[in-house]
Amino acid sequence: MKGIEIVWLSKTDLTNLNSGEGESNLIDIKKFKKNGIEYPYVSGQAMRYYIKEAIRRNLGEKEFMCVPDDKGEPCGEPKKCIACDLFGYMKTIKDKGADTRVSPVKVSPAIGLLPFDENSTIDFLTRRHRGTEKAEGDIVNVELGVNIYKVGIAIDVQRVGGEEKIKDRQVKIEYFIDEDERKKRISKVIEALRFLTDYSKQARLLTDFTPDFIIIAFQDIYSHRLQKAIEFKDGKLDIERLEAVLRDVKEYSPKIFVGLLPGLLENEEKVRKVFSEVGLEVKTPDKAIKEAVNYLKNSKL
Repeated sequence: MKGIEIVWLSKTDLTNLNSGEGESNLIDIKKFKKNGIEYPYVSGQAMRYYIKEAIRRNLGEKEFMCVPDDKGEPCGEPKKCIACDLFGYMKTIKDKGADTRVSPVKVSPAIGLLPFDENSTIDFLTRRHRGTEKAEGDIVNVELGVNIYKVGIAIDVQRVGGEEKIKDRQVKIEYFIDEDERKKRISKVIEALRFLTDYSKQARLLTDFTPDFIIIAFQDIYSHRLQKAIEFKDGKLDIERLEAVLRDVKEYSPKIFVGLLPGLLENEEKVRKVFSEVGLEVKTPDKAIKEAVNYLKNSKL
């Protein structure tokens, strides 16, 4: 096994998952333009943070994830630290430069698939000033929106729990933890998708960002091809594109898990038919994630 590819869709309630720069009295939503139309997005950095915090919340008593220091630097000890192993780091060393580790876990931005203007509103909140005799404060406008987001994760399985070393003019990986521990760490990334909660502003904008539709592929070749399986427009998936990419990915993916909640897609029945035709059973996202973790547990890395 060389890679695990995951792509999913998540439908949100009215929320602001990741703010842009905004102004003093505006909390905006990060946006990008496509064909002159604005769509919201959540940065890859924010998505990595949400996944990290989901892992942190469910650590065992003897498991360790460091907290970066006041300079934002992690411990840089991937053998004992799950976060430094999975998500990499850059730790400065005085008079020497930096000790770096490339992240085995790659995370895409969450791309909104519905136009922002058609699915948004402006709310406001008040910020009271302390120490004043009167109940004075500022009114801050907050952009909120409902949307369907597409997100992707790629796990470079071979690099989890190991470091690249050059020997005999070849790059080889030396592992500092055993295979069982490597599996446990990888499974934490997959399991985290069931428990994503620590996004911004949730004290007053409670929403759920866990998958409504998910595809998880265990691959003998490291590839990001699966990320192109989902093309969404007007509430429907592009059926031809989905089938073409699935057949490509199946050539080097011994196992693929699929989960779908009813009511997300307008052409849901056609989507289910495509998966059936390529030999994939559709379950709920939660069950697909659980079965993927169990498959990993019983597989050879």
